[in-house]
Amino acid sequence: MNLDKRSNLSVNPWFCAAFFIMALMLSACGSSDDDSTGDIRFYNLSENSPAIYLTIDEDLDDEDDDAYEKTYTGVDFLSLSSASSIENGDYFYEIAFQNDDSTSRDDLEILLEGSLNIVKESTQLLVLNGDIHSPELLIYNVPTIDDDEIDDDVDDDLFNIRVLNMYSSDQNVAMYMSKDDETFNEAVFVGEFSYQALSDNQKIDQETYIFYLADVDTNEVLFESDEITFSYATQYIITVRANISEGGSPYTIDLISTSSITEYIDINSQSTFKAYNAIKTHELLPEYQGNVTLTLESLASTATTSTFSYGSFSEELVQENGDYSVMLTNSDTDNVIIENHLLTLPEDSDKTIFFYIQEDSVDADGDGDIDENNDGEIDEIEITIQSLVVDNSVDSSIYDHEMTSINFIDSDDFSLVRLYYVKNNESIDTTSNEQSVSYGDSSTITLLNNTYTVYVVAQDDSSELILTSFELTLDEDSIPQYIILENDESTATGYRATLAEQ
Repeated sequence: MNLDKRSNLSVNPWFCAAFFIMALMLSACGSSDDDSTGDIRFYNLSENSPAIYLTIDEDLDDEDDDAYEKTYTGVDFLSLSSASSIENGDYFYEIAFQNDDSTSRDDLEILLEGSLNIVKESTQLLVLNGDIHSPELLIYNVPTIDDDEIDDDVDDDLFNIRVLNMYSSDQNVAMYMSKDDETFNEAVFVGEFSYQALSDNQKIDQETYIFYLADVDTNEVLFESDEITFSYATQYIITVRANISEGGSPYTIDLISTSSITEYIDINSQSTFKAYNAIKTHELLPEYQGNVTLTLESLASTATTSTFSYGSFSEELVQENGDYSVMLTNSDTDNVIIENHLLTLPEDSDKTIFFYIQEDSVDADGDGDIDENNDGEIDEIEITIQSLVVDNSVDSSIYDHEMTSINFIDSDDFSLVRLYYVKNNESIDTTSNEQSVSYGDSSTITLLNNTYTVYVVAQDDSSELILTSFELTLDEDSIPQYIILENDESTATGYRATLAEQ
């Protein structure tokens, strides 16, 4: 189908609308050589859910090994399971989540259960939607495109597409598309789509397109995607969904294939950014007293933070997406500490940049010996100010939470620390919740709601040292946090862990 305003694309509108454009590609070539089978896929659109487990059971009362029963791997929010082929017929399903260490079916907490019909030569797409306290499961039957039709599409350079609107029941959204070298002025009307409706299949020329979402009354453009290339004669689903980040557009689109989901943010969305000062005072920075100011500069704009001190965050800056040069200034003297560090802020991103000191031994004559006089001390060190950029978590699950550890503990005896998250009935040796993080690096772990004693441990030769410990309680109201590890001479051990909201 050509991109022409007279084409049936404008006569045959698809049917999606609202806040989530998820391009979901549901297997183009038949799911199985056996036409007595159908496929099943599970998509998690419940924003505050943990990983969700789907169980398919042929007979709830039959323990016979011949009866089909399978619990699939947990599917996170905005993730899609791979397709599984099942004999056509009637089955029972369970939608559940993990609230303990075990992921066995009998140990999962059931959210929803019901019956399901597997249809031959079709994919049953199960979509979990809504708040996890009262979710709903939507089931869509998507017929498989047969091999003969696919062959015709290959010959004609066509791809197949459906639209699923999972944004909001309050309003419809108009969708348009243009070629990548055109603008909205040249865009073709795709259709106006209603909530939770999966459109009929459409065939379109294989090219590179830009998608737009516009207000149905005013035609104001509310979303513009980056370029999306369609190169295969397969079937995609575009899902329109709400933007969960802090960018300008209410919409996001995801392109989902049999192997992946690609999220497309509104190309005009702004980005959020903040900084953390982990630069300790140092004899090689004699004028520095722990206070810095940060300046972001691009060809189009300049933004400067207020002064922020050692061990604290700057205020958040909202910037246009793009590439920036970062300059850090000593607030007490206005002397530049670093400049020309690159910071890239993609559309709708939310990042924190951590600044810290890196000490390196100087080998003046290049012979590999950094203690030429054999006094047991390094002859000379040099320092550089380094930056670590971390994406802030947008996870909003109420049953588990992301903890990101940042290691700025500077020691000649070790460069790596381990964090052990120990529940009441566990010890460091028995807990399965642990993470390692090197100096100047980050590491993220997801923890179920519970109360943990957190031990920060380092290996010094044959000895293990507890650098610091603290209690961590996670519940439904908890949000993702940073655990920032630093030296602190005022504590008993000389180290500290600071918790901060991401």
